[in-house]
Amino acid sequence: MTIIVILFNKPFISLYTLVGVLWSITLIAIAFVIFIENRSPQSTLAWFLVLALLPIFGVLLYFLFGRSRWRRKKHLHRVEERRKIFREILGSKQINSVIPPIQNEQSAGLMKVVQKFGGGPAANETTTKLLTNGEETFTEIIKAIENAQHHIHIQYYIYRSDEIGKKLRSILIQKAQAGVIVRFLYDGLGSYSLRKHFLQPMKEAGVEVLEFDSILSPWLLETVNYRNHRKIVIVDGKFGFTGGLNVGDEYLGRSKKFPIWRDSHLKIEGKALYKLQAIFLEDWIYASSGLNSYSWEPYMTKQYFPNYGVPDAEGAVQIVASGPSSHDTSIRNALLAAMGSAKKSIWIATPYFIPDQETFTLLRLSAIAGIDVRILYPGKSDSVISDQASQSYFAPLLEVGVSIYRYKDGFMHAKIVLIDDEIATIGTANMDIRSFELNYELIAILYESTAVIDVKRDFEEDFKASTEVRWEDFQNRSIRKRILESLMRLISPLL
Repeated sequence: MTIIVILFNKPFISLYTLVGVLWSITLIAIAFVIFIENRSPQSTLAWFLVLALLPIFGVLLYFLFGRSRWRRKKHLHRVEERRKIFREILGSKQINSVIPPIQNEQSAGLMKVVQKFGGGPAANETTTKLLTNGEETFTEIIKAIENAQHHIHIQYYIYRSDEIGKKLRSILIQKAQAGVIVRFLYDGLGSYSLRKHFLQPMKEAGVEVLEFDSILSPWLLETVNYRNHRKIVIVDGKFGFTGGLNVGDEYLGRSKKFPIWRDSHLKIEGKALYKLQAIFLEDWIYASSGLNSYSWEPYMTKQYFPNYGVPDAEGAVQIVASGPSSHDTSIRNALLAAMGSAKKSIWIATPYFIPDQETFTLLRLSAIAGIDVRILYPGKSDSVISDQASQSYFAPLLEVGVSIYRYKDGFMHAKIVLIDDEIATIGTANMDIRSFELNYELIAILYESTAVIDVKRDFEEDFKASTEVRWEDFQNRSIRKRILESLMRLISPLL
């Protein structure tokens, strides 16, 4: 403040100089805040680099994307208190608290560990069906919605107003007009292209429509970097869907850039829907912002949480959710526990591969120990920055025996992990820092389920449709490419 007063008292000091001094003070203040927040060393150094090399852009980038998860928690404190009460209410009525009988000791042990890490309890009497690509996925979702009797809950990160988007909207309108309760939740950034003329017909038909953290919100600086990346469809509390697919024609292979879109989704029927329903309602309550604890009572009915199971179902399903306001990175921790339990193989499919240090080290050590570690990655990415950052991790992995396959037939967008051909995870989270720490995500862990067999089948087919990255060939990449990878690697903690 003293510096500013002195500057204002000296008329010969130009406005340009004053702005420069104020900007320098801002840079120093931001650097100090980043330093005392005790972020990871990689994130701290990345921010220092951006602020040093691109000071103007770096300051703007920080205010939009750099503020810590602690600030997010502070912003959401009051809402989180209400969500905590909601979880306690649900917990008191929990119908899946008994650990399902599982023969495999590895699976049984992992269930308990994941629950301690913040995942929901594993649920038996639940069937799962792997849905491969858009045609199969949307066919199953539409069929379930058309048969809805009581309610339809639908939530997407990206929902486009194109052909498939309009088709699904038409069905939702018909069901609402028929008396079915329809709730439609979309992310304010991922679905920014949705306009009033698209949403209004749904509202007029009785569909309840909410936006999760609008990019036009007065809280923009507190929310823009923390997106709801979940994809959830729930019908009557009995049938549910989650996975990699959003709603858009590109997910059906109708994009000129990606005529083949390889993706995976999951259909869930049975008791595991209890947790999935709770996740949706928590997000709905947050987005509505006006609800209080007493407003939740209408949801605490058997219509939303039916004690519905499939008695003959094999295995169990465990739903894990996390977000920027979570106490810990539950999904990352659950994946680490799953991969750390591997005895034979770890197969990963992800469109973006920017692991944190713990995940990266675990994969390298697993390969060194003789475990078959494979990564299935797009041959052509939809993000140049992310793609180059991802490739910067390839060399140290290839060097110790990790196999990396690049899917050559189109864009590979599935988010799956397969452990020892017996345990599989599928959900919305990519294998990157953004999914682990910044986005609201969820995964489903499948134990001794018949769907795990289908996951392995799809992996084997995808490997055949891919080109394996050879260590010798990758070492021969140009100096220019190595420099680009290194630069993107430096800022990868910010992605």
